[in-house]
Amino acid sequence: MHKMPELIRILLPVLPNDNKDFFYKGYIDNSDHNCVTIFITAYANSPKIFKTKPLKENIIYGCSSDNVFDKKHMKIENWLITNRNEYPQINSLIINGKPKTDADCILMLYDYNKVRNSETISNRDDYFSTLQGLIHKDAGNHCNKVCESSFKNNNWFTSSMLVQHVYNYIYLLKWLWKSVRNKKRVSIKQGNLLLAILVDVILGYLFLQLVISSKKDLGVLLMGVLENLVNLMYSLLKWLMGAPAGLKLNNAFNKMLGKYFLYHVELWWLFIDVSGEKLDVILHLYQYLGYLGFTFQAAIISDMICLATFHSYCIYVYAARLFNIQISGLKALLRLFVGRKYNPLRGGIDSCEYTNQELFVGTVAFTILLLLLPTTVMYYIVFTMFRVLSLAVQYVLAKIIYTIQTLPFYIIVLWVSQSPKLAGNIFIEEVKGNKNTSSLILKVKLYNKSFQDLMKNFRPPVHVSKQIEWSNIVSNIFTGKQIV
Repeated sequence: MHKMPELIRILLPVLPNDNKDFFYKGYIDNSDHNCVTIFITAYANSPKIFKTKPLKENIIYGCSSDNVFDKKHMKIENWLITNRNEYPQINSLIINGKPKTDADCILMLYDYNKVRNSETISNRDDYFSTLQGLIHKDAGNHCNKVCESSFKNNNWFTSSMLVQHVYNYIYLLKWLWKSVRNKKRVSIKQGNLLLAILVDVILGYLFLQLVISSKKDLGVLLMGVLENLVNLMYSLLKWLMGAPAGLKLNNAFNKMLGKYFLYHVELWWLFIDVSGEKLDVILHLYQYLGYLGFTFQAAIISDMICLATFHSYCIYVYAARLFNIQISGLKALLRLFVGRKYNPLRGGIDSCEYTNQELFVGTVAFTILLLLLPTTVMYYIVFTMFRVLSLAVQYVLAKIIYTIQTLPFYIIVLWVSQSPKLAGNIFIEEVKGNKNTSSLILKVKLYNKSFQDLMKNFRPPVHVSKQIEWSNIVSNIFTGKQIV
């Protein structure tokens, strides 16, 4: 049997300041070969805390008393006795039936309630994380960690923010139910989400009362907005068919594109005029789903923007496709002039000799594409701006939804009330108390973590409904690839 290390660390709770005797229970950790750690995890003013059944080797019992406690009738091999001073002294310490009179002891006094209730003690604080786990074990609170299932954003509904938001909302409610059921309590993350849902519902109700005073008036307002958008698009196309900004465009090609796009605008307005009678159905949907919260209203508004700008999106797709074809054709014809061609089998550029007829046809095709390019670029730039603006508005609405669902209302409430749940920053200071004590006495103080750390570590698993990679959008604009 190896010799017991001479350094012993004891984590002892600060006992209530009265004259009563207290009895406590703890655990011995021998995993560190250089030091034995004793965790005192429970205390009471009655010896009922002592177990009568056979004891485990790593369990230690003790008492805090100024009187002599008779323990001869108890078969206990691990025992700790301290006095009732503010900074207690170790009167007796027995481990495995052997008294530790010559051992160097470090007595660490901690706040029992703060350590037990804190949710911000990280796993990096080994001793205090272990201490908190043992306290919960003795109290019967087994903190089962809920594994957050990976969120899968299905591609088939990415075009509708309302459908995405409903899917995310169901995922959050499932996570909330499982976590509260497993932990048997509401933690900081769940509290944040619950208060965020409550605030979301209140904001949605207030906004509905402010906007929907009359569904009929709102329907007239929406039809007026749609009509103004169509008229604006019609006027813009007429302007582009002329000499926009004084530019000299290809007259025949310009008129062909303008008439083709005007035809799509007229078809869209015809569709809106026919479906205008069904606008009350959309308003009823907005009203009923809007009572679920302001985030649902923002998702519905985002989808309505997509529908209202569908005609401009179609024109953008045509212009982007035409621009991409012309750019690809010009790049391919440029290789012709330098005696190169693209090899699709190797995925690289090979040398090639062209006949005079091929060079002549290539030169004519290059000239045609180059002369038609300014007209295409003008339409492409204008409607790409419409597309990017629409995506930016949807992105802002998605961020509003995300912000509302992650607002730290519960953390603010706990911060104002100085709740021990936020106590996670650990400071240890030496106590200059009784000079006669032979052991080193340290006092453990727990302070609230910073607000930024709390927001970062206790954010609910909320996902942004509209993910936009602006770097890809910029690259797609210059190459003519479609922005989905």
